[in-house]
Amino acid sequence: MAAATFSAAGRRLLSTAAAASEKTELPVPIAQLRSLARAGRLADIDAALAPLVPSHAVAALSALSSVGLPDRASALLGTVASPTAAHLNAVVGPLLRRRRLAALVPSILEAHASIPRDASTDSILAKSLCLTSGGADSALHLLREPPSGSPPSLQLFTALIDSFYKQRLPHRAEELWRAMVHDHGITPDAAAYNARITYKAANGTVDEVRELIRAMREEAGLEPDAITYNALMRAMARHGRVDEAVEVYRGVEAGEVAGVAPDCATYTCVVGALCGAGRWSEAEDVFYEGVKRRKVADLGTVRALVRGLKDAGKGRAARRVVVGLRKKFPVQFDGPWRELEEAAGLAATDKEEDGEEDGAEEHQATATA
Repeated sequence: MAAATFSAAGRRLLSTAAAASEKTELPVPIAQLRSLARAGRLADIDAALAPLVPSHAVAALSALSSVGLPDRASALLGTVASPTAAHLNAVVGPLLRRRRLAALVPSILEAHASIPRDASTDSILAKSLCLTSGGADSALHLLREPPSGSPPSLQLFTALIDSFYKQRLPHRAEELWRAMVHDHGITPDAAAYNARITYKAANGTVDEVRELIRAMREEAGLEPDAITYNALMRAMARHGRVDEAVEVYRGVEAGEVAGVAPDCATYTCVVGALCGAGRWSEAEDVFYEGVKRRKVADLGTVRALVRGLKDAGKGRAARRVVVGLRKKFPVQFDGPWRELEEAAGLAATDKEEDGEEDGAEEHQATATA
């Protein structure tokens, strides 16, 4: 990685360090690194990260993989003195977000065979094999010989159980669950229970999901988290019980559930459910509640909201959604998100709309007028 003179873009990135450091370990906004990667400005990325590697090596490695540059991350890892499992996991963990990149995990691990592994490494490898090599059966051998050299961990079992559920093979998942608990004496945690709950949310009834949550709380002594409540809301929405999903959301949003706050998946679920019910104004309200928390529903859900508002004769509201996102998240509003401008009937550089419709602030003013 080049460590020489900073380019102008590299200097601009580093100038944001003070503000960014309050939110992330790496004092360079990941969104700006992603934007530079899309533009092919790799030298600017190198210049921005080079001075940070001595003190932020793990975060720098993770950032490179997160923006789709695993080859650079792997090369940088080779320069780290005395690398640990944390350094290795920082390179391979983010690759699981894209199937194409997940396929690189085994070869990167092989290229750095001398670096120690831990339970997280075992789990990451298992997930990559499940994603790219035909499901959980392709990774079961890791239970016999985990690369870390340690006994099979809760993380490894959970990765495999989750994969069987995603393959819609619940009987295989439950067999592995019993082996984990009874044969290996491993106590399931919230993540393991959430694998079960998420499956039932997509394939079972609301009552079945509630029963699993009850067992999680009362029998295992575990507190449901955001993933748990999101699954419950998805189950309700799938069965057309939108009012109940909104009621659960309101409780989480109001802070009635200790330690649980809405995340992007929450807003994807609730906004999507309201859109599916044709309740456009309510969907818009919830969308802006997410924006205020800097939590935005996924692109497909926002696209449905924009198109639905426009088709319902609420064209100005549709444009306001897009303008608000464009102004509040200028770096992230790129790539496929640009499609929203066309969906709302906006030009990419429509300054007039930017001036008259300012997203969440204007929505709030309208709502309270």
